[in-house]
Amino acid sequence: MNRSNEEAIEQFYTLVEEYMDNGMVYRDAIELAAVTVGGLIPAKVSQAMAKYQEAIHPQSQLSQEENKDALALLSMGVLWDNTYFSPIEPDETTPLENTLAESVYFIMKYGREEEGLAKALEANTANEGDVALRAKAIRRVLGKA
Repeated sequence: MNRSNEEAIEQFYTLVEEYMDNGMVYRDAIELAAVTVGGLIPAKVSQAMAKYQEAIHPQSQLSQEENKDALALLSMGVLWDNTYFSPIEPDETTPLENTLAESVYFIMKYGREEEGLAKALEANTANEGDVALRAKAIRRVLGKA
């Protein structure tokens, strides 16, 4: 793992927390922090946002699926690395960066619901991947919302 990527991800979450402490809503804080930090983070946040939109859009195939969160994470895995399937074009994404995007997906999907933090953590636990790392990220953001 590239140490600078790990530092960039930590900087991203720190900025999200700071922006929220200053009154910004979590979605705006996530988008602004991603652009501010740069590197691979804006692309990962953008992919997570797109997958979240697909999961909630009533006319999408994904939104009709019973296990939409697992399928969303699985399909993001197809896009990002060899964890699930072979992608068309391999990239330099690390598991930590994938976890960032998966965390943003759960934050966006459940954050506006009543008891959003609890629902996001429950959905996180029900899915494969780095549950502990995703839970830490979800708490950092939705714990402030």
